[in-house]
Amino acid sequence: MLFVLLFIVIGTPAAKKFLPESFILAIMYFIKIACILVLVLLLSPRSQAQSNAPDTLLIHKWLLSIREKLDNNEPDSADWYLKKTSEKLNTALPGQKLKYLEYKGTWLYSRSQYREALETYQQALPLSLQLKNNTTSANIYNNMSIQYRCLGQLELATEYMIKALKILETQKDSAGLRRSYNNLSSVFLDLLDKKNSLFYAEKSYAIAVILKDSLQLAKSLVNLANAEVLYERYDTAAKHLLQVAAIASQLKNNSLLLHAYVNLGDIYNRSRQDQMGLSYYKKAAAILQANPDPDFDIYTNYGLANSYSNLGDPRTAKKYYDLAIASAKDLMPKNDLKEVYMLGASIEEKLHHPEAALALWKKYSQLNDSIVNGSTQKIIHEAEIKYQTSLKEKALVEQQLQISNNKVQLQKKDRFILLASVIIIALISVCLIIYLIYRNKNKLIALNLLKAQIHPHFLFNTLNNLYALSLRKSDKSSEVVLELSHILRYILYECNTPTVNLEKEIQMIQRYISLEKIRYQNQLEINMDIDGDLSAFNVAPLLILPLVENSFKHGISKLMEDGWINISAKAKNNEFTFKISNNKLPDNDSKAISSAFGNIGLLNIRKRLHFLYPNRHQLKIISEDEVFMVIMKIKLQ
Repeated sequence: MLFVLLFIVIGTPAAKKFLPESFILAIMYFIKIACILVLVLLLSPRSQAQSNAPDTLLIHKWLLSIREKLDNNEPDSADWYLKKTSEKLNTALPGQKLKYLEYKGTWLYSRSQYREALETYQQALPLSLQLKNNTTSANIYNNMSIQYRCLGQLELATEYMIKALKILETQKDSAGLRRSYNNLSSVFLDLLDKKNSLFYAEKSYAIAVILKDSLQLAKSLVNLANAEVLYERYDTAAKHLLQVAAIASQLKNNSLLLHAYVNLGDIYNRSRQDQMGLSYYKKAAAILQANPDPDFDIYTNYGLANSYSNLGDPRTAKKYYDLAIASAKDLMPKNDLKEVYMLGASIEEKLHHPEAALALWKKYSQLNDSIVNGSTQKIIHEAEIKYQTSLKEKALVEQQLQISNNKVQLQKKDRFILLASVIIIALISVCLIIYLIYRNKNKLIALNLLKAQIHPHFLFNTLNNLYALSLRKSDKSSEVVLELSHILRYILYECNTPTVNLEKEIQMIQRYISLEKIRYQNQLEINMDIDGDLSAFNVAPLLILPLVENSFKHGISKLMEDGWINISAKAKNNEFTFKISNNKLPDNDSKAISSAFGNIGLLNIRKRLHFLYPNRHQLKIISEDEVFMVIMKIKLQ
């Protein structure tokens, strides 16, 4: 409008009279060019921000609705808004895209689609880092950790959880820190690590108490109760969960109430109060009738199956177990799924279906080995130790900076203050050394306790043999006592060193076999093959005895006439290989079947090998229809 008015004024006779003609022509050309540019701008498409303004407002509104629906546990409604948002996602702002991916990951997790949720968070992570949104990045690391845990990848779960913790500590985000501590406690729960699980659960609970948020307090109490269960403090765990149930009732939160009831049922089943356990699972089932939830349906049916199995009703247990297993393979986290397989095997045994039971035991064993293996535990504990060490180093660095900043002032003051600071640093160093010594001492104590378990176990088995001979008034009782005295002398006086001569260890095994031959006489065929110069090597004491005991315990009974045991001990190229195999007891001997999958001896051997020969041993257990075999290989130095 201004250019048009100027054009009219310049064109008047008065303007032509007072202004030079060349100046008027220049002004006219300038006005024409300016008008053309204005018209081009007016007719061109609007800028991206202007054209997309209505869409961004609409997306903002939808994102608020998604969050509301997720908070109110309305996944179907949230799904509708997610689909609408995805249709307009190409016009969304970067921050809106990030929120959409976060909410989509949460929705997928609520539907037990763990792998899809993980992929969504992996898309969100670079965007959050690009936007330098530290709080969101920590939340995404935390959520990725949860998905890895549900998929049974505990090493990655720990790695991403610690990444979240490092960010949250700098942000001083108490709520996020509480959540991460709670999730890290869950990882150690999966590993059956009592100490670390309780440690992080208590840290989570302490923050929840400070925050005074009843919902966060309840979530921390659930994990704290689970950690207490590992210590078999069932009464304390039950009190925590009853507190969770009270909070859930006050908040009218069905999901939280189901958490409380399902966990209470589990605690009472573990403490052999099966009727009480059944009552809480029935309460959970009543809630689910009115408000179905696929996740809790699985856990409730699993709990009902467990309760009825413990109460001696395997047929009813099988009915609920079939309901649970139908969805468990697709929806359950791997660590929980292995427990379902274990329960199924137990129920099938009670129903006298040995083939079905063995198939489920194999599934349990494979899944358990893939999740909680030695390398996984080592990686996770190393990561956790690095995290704790980084906190200590951070504290030391901050202290050293403080000392350097005050150095000028310290020089002006009495030398006594400087001396005091040096003493403090020395004390911290001493404390750190004591801590490292104490940690190694704990490892040694654990190893000695494992070795000590063998003594009563072996003595109990041998005294049983002696008792059986005394009942028959056998003349060989005195021979058994003599052989037993030789073995006990070896255990008490020669096994107090870290290693013993391998030849002496095998001689002790031969004495034990002679004891068992007296007991079983012609019922048992024993073949023993020894190869190599055993006297040239040393080995940890009493590693082989539990394997031999197991073969006698699980491979022969007084009802059998033709039992057999084959033993091979070879030392070659600095490697000791010990193989032992035996026939299995008949399928109708349920006690033998259950024992073969988890006795003290084999568990003891696994733990001792882990401590004594890390990355230098193999322990393979082969269980077939008629044969049970154990192969142990150790790299000797």
